[in-house]
Amino acid sequence: MVDTPMNPRRCTLLVSAALLLAGGPVAAQAADDSSAAPAAPAASAPTARSIEDFGVELVGLRLSGADFLIDLRYRVKDVVKAQALLERKVRPVLVNEATGDRFYIPQVPKVGSLRQSATAKQPAQLDKVYFMLFANPDRKLRVGEKVTLHAGDSMVTGLLVQ
Repeated sequence: MVDTPMNPRRCTLLVSAALLLAGGPVAAQAADDSSAAPAAPAASAPTARSIEDFGVELVGLRLSGADFLIDLRYRVKDVVKAQALLERKVRPVLVNEATGDRFYIPQVPKVGSLRQSATAKQPAQLDKVYFMLFANPDRKLRVGEKVTLHAGDSMVTGLLVQ
């Protein structure tokens, strides 16, 4: 085995980690803090909105597929406002309000995203019912629980799973 000189910064980090694991205070500082990345600016908090503010009417939020899928159906009432939900770039997420569990739309290799979206070739249609299917691994979400829908910079709270 060849002895190589230890980097002083790495030595300091190892000592700090050892002290932290031992339960003692971390007194050692990194030798050069100027190379540390600056803190990222805080992201703006999502604004709470009602489902009607998206220009849609909630048709249903149900468990499906032996409770391994969460089926969100909505009817478009205002095509312009509904673009926030129908845009492909926006990745909606459901969050269980009680536990904080997050549920995402699966990306199936041959099928794609398990949701409908509007494109230039197929624009959104008024009074048409659209769907989003969220994965429910281990059947964590149950009937009667409340979820929050996050879509882009907006969110809808208090949606009840039927």
